[in-house]
Amino acid sequence: MTVFLTRLILLLAISIAFAIPLSGQTFTFSGRVTEQSNGKGISGAVVVAEGNATGTRVAVTDAQGDYTLPFGANDNIRIRAYKTTYIFNPLMVTIILRGQPVSTTITQDFSGSSFPIFVFALAPVLLTEDSSLSAFALDNLIQTRDPFPITNNDYVTTDKRTRLTLFLVDLDVYPNQGETLSIITAQAQDAQFHSFNLPVENLRKVPGFPWLSQLIVRLPPELAGVSEVTVTVTARGQVSNGAKIKLK
Repeated sequence: MTVFLTRLILLLAISIAFAIPLSGQTFTFSGRVTEQSNGKGISGAVVVAEGNATGTRVAVTDAQGDYTLPFGANDNIRIRAYKTTYIFNPLMVTIILRGQPVSTTITQDFSGSSFPIFVFALAPVLLTEDSSLSAFALDNLIQTRDPFPITNNDYVTTDKRTRLTLFLVDLDVYPNQGETLSIITAQAQDAQFHSFNLPVENLRKVPGFPWLSQLIVRLPPELAGVSEVTVTVTARGQVSNGAKIKLK
């Protein structure tokens, strides 16, 4: 069984990178997400794209496994598929762009195999606001956007520290595999490259959106006086994309 899994993972663990002579353009990604074994469409899978200029955007496959994902102007794009317990081929597609601006459509298909008892570690994707590198984040208590205060007198906690809700794709904990919340850490880095730990307090799925996780983190007192940080989330040693939040 171990040899079989190792060979299958090596077969599936393909990451594609290519350059095309385009730059500064808008894209529409489209394609189909299917079962590796029989070619049937996988419904409810998420295709998530991450760009170096416009942040992240997601699309959910329909009953036939089809998706369409409009995307903004970027020079570097990574795109991948996700569904709990699935491994997809390719794991990741990286597109590096150069040349003259133009609009275009790219077809990208994914095929997947489900392993309910096996965890394959990929970096989680930290979602951003639409067409932005700013994190899609909320004050966990009053549900407001940034800028966030370090302390919040509306909190009933004795420390009055602000808690943030961060939204991520592909962030799961598997207790049946012996995992706990301790496999997840969150970090913030300021403009001077000082790093700060954001203590993780909770992780749960967003009701009605099985592909979307909300992570609750606490702002530490060391961030007092910092106006903006870049946040990342690490799970099983894999680091997410960075997204910015403003502080006050």
